[in-house]
Formats: sequence, structure tokens, C-alpha cells
Amino acid sequence: DAAAARQQQAAAQQAQAAARQTQTQTQNQVKNTQKAVEQPKTETKVQTSASGSGKGQNIANFALNFVGNPYVWGGTSLTRGADCSGFVMSVYANFGIGLNRTSRAQASNGYAVSMSELQPGDLVFYAANGRSISHVAIYIGGGRVVHASTPRTGIIVSSVYHQSPCCARRIVK
Repeated sequence: DAAAARQQQAAAQQAQAAARQTQTQTQNQVKNTQKAVEQPKTETKVQTSASGSGKGQNIANFALNFVGNPYVWGGTSLTRGADCSGFVMSVYANFGIGLNRTSRAQASNGYAVSMSELQPGDLVFYAANGRSISHVAIYIGGGRVVHASTPRTGIIVSSVYHQSPCCARRIVK
């Protein structure tokens, strides 16, 4: 009887251990699922990939990974914060492409394209005062751009016409 009781107790302990292991695995699966469905903080739901093909498309899709991250004047970090030109420069640097540091200087990179010819990955420039370039964004397709907007909004997706664009440049073919 004592041996049978010890066997039953051992079996019960094994069953409890298996139940704890199953519970831990289930909790880990739930945590992983929650992480997988977390959305970046944004004012509105954003598209997570642009449609199209080629290197410009890859650049646009990569840039979308940083929506919700902070705007930091003078910054170039895609995760800790960037200003508009620092964001564009750092996105392109991840593809081995060097661009100038300021939006005004970036407007001399690549070659000019018309607004009707925009493709994902193209740069769109804005002149807030109507004269000199003061902002840059990456075209992602569908009439939308991704850009480091302001300290309040951070990196966001907007209409290409959220301001009046003054010119556009293609960096990759």
C-alpha cells in the first residue's frame, strides 16, 4: 500500500508539473501573439506596406517600419528620433545610399520627377514659406508619404498634399 501511495503521489506531482509547463507555454504563446498584433502609436491607422515593386518600393516599405517613432530636431536615429531630412537620410543609408543631410541639400540628390510621375521611394519636398525648401518626405504610393513631421506627431503617414509640394526627386531607378 505504501508503494502504491508513493506511485500515486509521484504520478500526481508529474501531472501537476506537466500542467504548469502547459500553462507557461500557453502564457508565452499569448504574450507572443500580443506582441505580434501591437500597432505603432499613430493618430490614424497607417498602411504597413506600400504597393509596387523594385528598390524604391523596398525603401518605402522599410520607412513605414518607423511610423510612430519620435521627431527630434537634428536627429538621425530611426528609433530614438529624427527630423525630416535625418529620417530620409537614415532610411536610404540602410540601403547603402548616401544622401545630403538637410532637406534643401537633398533636393539636389537624384534627378527631378514630376508629381504625376511619383513612384514609391521618391522624395517629395515642401517649401513652407513658398521660397526655400524646409521639409522632405518619402513617397509610398497611393498619394501618401511617410515623414518625420513635428515633435507633437513624430513619424507619420500623410497625404502627399498635406502641404503644397514644390518638387520631387528620384534617387533609385
